[in-house]
Amino acid sequence: MESSPKQLPNPDDTSRPGVYVKTFGCQMNEYDSEKMLALLAKSYRPVQAPEDAELVIVNTCSVREKGEHKLFSLLGSLAELKRTRPELVIGVGGCVAQQEGQQILKRNRAVDFVVGTHNLSLIPSLVNGAREGIAPQVAIDYREEWEELPDEFDAVPLLDPHEANDRTRFGLHLTPVRALVAIQRGCDKMCSYCVVPNTRGKQVSRALEEIVKEVRLKVRLGAKEVLLLGQTVNSYGIDLQPRVRFETLIRKLAEIDGLHRIRFTAPHPAEVRPAFIELYGDVPQLCPHIHLPLQSGSDRILKLMNRNYRRERYLEIVRSLRERLPSLAVTADIIVGFPTETEEDFQDTLAVMQQVRYNSTYSFKYSERPHTAAREQFSSADQVPPEVAHDRLLRLQALQDSLSEETNAGWRGQVVEVLVEGPNKTISSWMRGRIPQNTLVELVQLDEALPNPVAGELVHARIVHSSPYGLRGELCRSEENASPLDAANGVEGRASV
Repeated sequence: MESSPKQLPNPDDTSRPGVYVKTFGCQMNEYDSEKMLALLAKSYRPVQAPEDAELVIVNTCSVREKGEHKLFSLLGSLAELKRTRPELVIGVGGCVAQQEGQQILKRNRAVDFVVGTHNLSLIPSLVNGAREGIAPQVAIDYREEWEELPDEFDAVPLLDPHEANDRTRFGLHLTPVRALVAIQRGCDKMCSYCVVPNTRGKQVSRALEEIVKEVRLKVRLGAKEVLLLGQTVNSYGIDLQPRVRFETLIRKLAEIDGLHRIRFTAPHPAEVRPAFIELYGDVPQLCPHIHLPLQSGSDRILKLMNRNYRRERYLEIVRSLRERLPSLAVTADIIVGFPTETEEDFQDTLAVMQQVRYNSTYSFKYSERPHTAAREQFSSADQVPPEVAHDRLLRLQALQDSLSEETNAGWRGQVVEVLVEGPNKTISSWMRGRIPQNTLVELVQLDEALPNPVAGELVHARIVHSSPYGLRGELCRSEENASPLDAANGVEGRASV
């Protein structure tokens, strides 16, 4: 029998000391920050600034070197704060914590504890130890099994869906509209540039029953959409006994009443099989959007990256997916400036972008990371000069802006379904949300007869403006011919791959 949601203390209760969690990096880190706050919720209330906190935890990312710079810059500021408030407890978690361990304590003596990605359940005891004056502690041991957390985690996100519906009071930037749920930890792929196998370990899949239980709970607490998290989600279950397939998980989640949208990030192209492609079009709750990392359009660079697929295979996957679901939006990660990358290699990447016509991309300059094959394999002479890598990044982003602008312009005049997430960041009187293809929409209310939308509500809007970065829509009634999800997404003459 499933447990009922457990009531957390009121987050506005000032009788408890404050905790501030600063999160860097990916959505998995956001999810881990949820866990931290839930584990501490009986004793601490979340606050919005470190100056208001008695406990500060920095949840770190080590995918790029910039993340480490941000950590130690922030720790310098927190050390200054601790000089004026010696009772302040400072902890460091996440991937940099797992990677650096004791070195963090050596670089900044204001830190009271370091906790790795496998030991979040130890945070309450680490905090208590610091409060009692125990010497700074490091907990970065690997666990072979999935780390199940105490029942307190069942209460996140516990917000009244009829109120403002944001988690900013919990130190997060998400709403309960979209629930983050991890389905696996770690990775076995060993891409040559990637530090994740070192910081999060080998792939460990979570039991299907536990995933379903958490999703059901979060839907009861107001979530309308779930975002499944994993390093290579479509290899989920390969390590379970008996094996559970990713497709089985998706179809099981689709049976949950009240769950309107299912998303996941990120599948690995090398693990895409026909059963995966068949999900699109078969499962109505599965959003017409896939984030399919490319990394490079050059076969030579893909081989050096140890990505285990080549350009034509990637394009074949996109073709098959769009044949299955023409409305599909495709996004990707791309790295420029990988060691030995030539202008010809870079042009191959731009060519793939032109063929796929991505809705958006996350693009980065290569960053050398410790404990990776690329660091050992390439000499300084193999590195792409920083100014060349920077120029390539700007050119790639300019191309993506033009592709996104063209795609988004195709939505003008159409009526779309929008899942409202919360207030607009720049104009607080407006709300904003996302269409199933994951494009952000600013919502303008011109018809006074329509009720004000609230976070978690599915509304319809006619698109009146577009830019490379999103859409603007006027709220309208649902009967005004909303665009079907299985139609092409409004871009005439879309280039096929």
